Amino acid sequence: MPPSKRNRVVPTSKTHKNRKELVRRLAANVQQAAEQYSYIWVFDVENSRNNFIKEVRTEFDDSRIMMGKTKVMMVGLGHNPETEVVPGVSALGPYVKGEVGLLFTDREPQEIQDYFSNYLNVDFARSGTTAAMEVRIPPGEIHTQYGVDGGEDDPLPISIEPTLRRLGIPTRLLKGKVVLEERPEEAMDDDEGYLVCREGDKLDSRQTSILKILGVRMSEFKIELKAVYDKSTESVREIGTMDVDGQDV
Repeated sequence: MPPSKRNRVVPTSKTHKNRKELVRRLAANVQQAAEQYSYIWVFDVENSRNNFIKEVRTEFDDSRIMMGKTKVMMVGLGHNPETEVVPGVSALGPYVKGEVGLLFTDREPQEIQDYFSNYLNVDFARSGTTAAMEVRIPPGEIHTQYGVDGGEDDPLPISIEPTLRRLGIPTRLLKGKVVLEERPEEAMDDDEGYLVCREGDKLDSRQTSILKILGVRMSEFKIELKAVYDKSTESVREIGTMDVDGQDV
């Protein structure tokens, strides 16, 4: 006999996150790391993905990476010479703005710059992303990896055909293959095939779903270094150029 749906345990209380405690913990962790490590890097993340951040954390298991509210992180570092945890670190303030994180490490600066200058991962685009290229499905059997250099170009499984039709692509099954109708009723122009997106388009959820089925990756995950604090010289050095308080530095 199946269990009764009425026989359920209803908790009399709910657990809520103590946000003030989380804020205090982040500030305390930043302060502790600033005292422990020789260098503090400010970095900016483009198209953040948790799995890629985890990969970077694994690579820098001898260091610490912190991401959170910038105001809280600056509380840990110190806003001015009177409150800074180590001499000169408050000069990082103009760079700790926007979607940035902090890398605390003892590794030499050249090693850090070499690693991140060569670090790049590509993932599927999310809704709102700007299309990096035009993607078009030609008539005939549909394959994966359109527009991707070195793609496997595998035929799509027949089980995905209903999904493509729900997404508005005029497809059908022909001799066990997923094929595009020769004259699609939608998304046609002077060129042959079904136009998924043009370069520069702002992708919607339907387009990103199609691109994922086709195996087309457009979002580049990379980390851009902004500035570094050197404890030995008690100074901050900027990396490249960036806009600080409306000025190009």
